Amino acid sequence: MSESPSRIDGLTALLRPRSVVVLGASARKRASGNEVLRNLRQAGYDGELHVVHPAARTVEGLEAFPDVGSLPGGIDAAVVSLPTPAVLDALRGLEKGGCRSALVPTAGLDPATAAEVTRFAAASDMAVHGPNCMGVVNLTDRIPLWIDDNSITRLPAGNVALIAQSGSAAIFIARSTGPVRYSKIISTGGEYGATTAAYLSWLARDPATRAAGVLLESIKDVPSFIEGVAAMRAAGKPVVVLKVGRSSVGSAATTAHTGALIGSDAAYQALFEQLDLPVVTDYDEMAAVLQCLAVPELPPAAGTRIGVITISGGQAALTADLAADQGVEVPRFTAETARGLEAAMPGAPANNPFDAGASVEYPDGGFRRSVELIAADDAVDSVLLVLDAHATMTDEETDYEAEEFRAARAVAESAPGKPVVVASSSSLSVQPRCEEQAGPAVPVLRGIGNALVALRALTRNRRPLPESVRSTRSRPTSEAVEVLKQEIAQHHGALPADLSRRLLSLYGLPLVESAVVPDAEAAVRWADEHGYPLVVKVSSPDVPHRSDVGGVVLGVTDEATLRQAVEDITARVGAARPGAVIEGFEVQQQVGEDSVEALLGFVADPVFGAVTTVGTGGTLVELYADTASALSPVGPDEAADLIARTRLGTLIGGYRNLLPATDTGPLADTVHRLSLLGTDFAGLLTEADLNPAFVQHGTGRVLIADSLLVARHD
Repeated sequence: MSESPSRIDGLTALLRPRSVVVLGASARKRASGNEVLRNLRQAGYDGELHVVHPAARTVEGLEAFPDVGSLPGGIDAAVVSLPTPAVLDALRGLEKGGCRSALVPTAGLDPATAAEVTRFAAASDMAVHGPNCMGVVNLTDRIPLWIDDNSITRLPAGNVALIAQSGSAAIFIARSTGPVRYSKIISTGGEYGATTAAYLSWLARDPATRAAGVLLESIKDVPSFIEGVAAMRAAGKPVVVLKVGRSSVGSAATTAHTGALIGSDAAYQALFEQLDLPVVTDYDEMAAVLQCLAVPELPPAAGTRIGVITISGGQAALTADLAADQGVEVPRFTAETARGLEAAMPGAPANNPFDAGASVEYPDGGFRRSVELIAADDAVDSVLLVLDAHATMTDEETDYEAEEFRAARAVAESAPGKPVVVASSSSLSVQPRCEEQAGPAVPVLRGIGNALVALRALTRNRRPLPESVRSTRSRPTSEAVEVLKQEIAQHHGALPADLSRRLLSLYGLPLVESAVVPDAEAAVRWADEHGYPLVVKVSSPDVPHRSDVGGVVLGVTDEATLRQAVEDITARVGAARPGAVIEGFEVQQQVGEDSVEALLGFVADPVFGAVTTVGTGGTLVELYADTASALSPVGPDEAADLIARTRLGTLIGGYRNLLPATDTGPLADTVHRLSLLGTDFAGLLTEADLNPAFVQHGTGRVLIADSLLVARHD
């Protein structure tokens, strides 16, 4: 949902308050409220400053008001650092007095109080920040509403905002990102009211902020988060994300293969992929990306192809290895570039990474010329110099590499339109003299791996945000959907085969012709009408994965083998699942010749809705683990992109002529239709597993041979 103007105004009141009141400062001891007052005074805050205390006449030299009802009206921001039982009454009193925002650092709210505070925050026009947070620091205007006495309240102001649900993470990042300077540091805590999404929308309007780093534990409102990212994207302000913890997708996925493959964090990853957000895995990677985003002169990268130059063969080889791990391409230089490099640094093989140190001459100006050539190469999107730059270097060692750092600076200042970045060979702190030599437009990053992550991140935050799939062309009528919803609501666990087929058919999903019959006699009659060869499968609500217990027989070619298949399946299932109820047998035309097996499915998440996945199918799907996922609904074009991200897509695209090049359009359309089903039935179905789905060589025609749809168990 959109952030209302009053909520945005409330965040402005919190971040740029003209008047502040602190509840919870002590007259006799050092409490968190006292720290807020001291931080504000040390920062030179010149707005109105008030304190509330039920007994003391003065606190920290300020006249104390006995309660919130005694305060002057129209306070901009209140810091409510009170014990749990007092929080809600204080918030109500502040709202009644016209306070525009309230910051609640209190931790450990019991479930009942937490629920009441959440309801209050949702209904109030007063912005409620927290609870269980450290506060907010506006370094631009020197206004620290922060409950801890530490140096981040006195950091120099800059142009990068940091939002973290964890206060300790905010402190660590802010104090360990080298030359990065911050505009705002925001610890959101429990986000009962103001959320990361709301702050992104606010920061999009903040002239002092050009980029934001976000440390997430969870997202409560996906549409609002998308709106926040969209606002930043529209303002030309990149965002980088570090996600910690796990989502609830995996905990709900216990029956279908799809659940095991999607995993617990895939909903978040799918969201970040759709939003074209770079994702980092730890604080050091976050620091490297933020260091790049803080440099206004550093252009974005058109792609992940990097040209690497170093003065060490070992560093060149290591960089190539790490680039492969990070999914960053190290392309072959063009012939023209190779000839230029051979002339600039005689004797050094013109490979990428380029080891300039292998030159037999190392002529003056040769290194700079090499960097210029690599930057000008059409096969290269960004330039990475790998040099020694750690803080333990002596002045003599720093002087020895001065030419290389100055070469990076000269090339960056000549405006090649590509990012030029230096990676220190160590993740230790960087020698300040190296940063000075490289200049303000060339980030000197700690560690080769971190630098590769940063260069990859510079390719993101560019793609337009996807619109929801609103087309009704692939959707059935609402009346038909409602009929099946009512029927499915009566089921728990795996849906009966007939009901699954009716649901899939409703969305136009291509099914292999089949039927569920009660016994061998009925199976023979069906076969006489439809012909051989056949596949025979057990039909039982107690056996979701039929091949695991011998409940599937392939290659049934005549009546005798059909009767034997029914008999064998009955015996094997009875032995493996003695209590299983066998409702009958599914007989199905055997397909799959000249086809490749695919998996399609979805898992429903209470926050994200259906997460649709596609990949390599068959009985070894967990072993292959070849899937790509996206939040539903998924349009046909987006489905095609998902397929292209899998080994399945590479294979059916004609990889090494192992298979004829195959049209992926029918498979993309099938993924699209399944995602619509998942969107419409996410409240009733926990997961779906269509495996195998056969993709015919060449034509790409899709036929779904087996399906498992699971209704909620609650």
